[in-house]
Amino acid sequence: MKNAKLILFMMSLFMVLGLPLESGFAAGVFDFLKGGDEGAKAAEAQPDPIDVVTGSARAEVNAIANLLLPGSGLMAIDLSHKTNQFCMLDGVSQRNMIHFSHQPDNTTEDLVYFLNPEMFLANGLNANKLPPLPSELGKMVPHQWYYYDGTYTEPHHGRTLGVDFLVMAIDVK
Repeated sequence: MKNAKLILFMMSLFMVLGLPLESGFAAGVFDFLKGGDEGAKAAEAQPDPIDVVTGSARAEVNAIANLLLPGSGLMAIDLSHKTNQFCMLDGVSQRNMIHFSHQPDNTTEDLVYFLNPEMFLANGLNANKLPPLPSELGKMVPHQWYYYDGTYTEPHHGRTLGVDFLVMAIDVK
């Protein structure tokens, strides 16, 4: 139950914070999280994102940043070398995640939610009535739910995942 509440909280938070996340967080914090010389140079070359963001947006960005702290139960995964995306994976279930585009201006898939369909299927969802997840990046229609059956290359990960997901993209522009 605690995991379900955490996931619902995360989904609500991200859906509400999509714009501040794109403008204040993805631009600099993820560059820093890459680590190494590249991440350090990126952090030095621009003002701290949190210094640019003011008001309630600043608190929202801090709330997102706190999700990355050790012990939060979330794992940050850099997939930018494969798909130009970053992932926050629920470390407990390993089945719920959200992806952020490294270059949101270049896609309508700025935020992509991956949800474990198990509970939905157990409660009557016929996933076969959903369109299959497109096998190429940039082909999703925002706010349309898709079903990924785990048998082909999932484009946001660049590999076959072997497990199924309900997937939805959000364009925050």
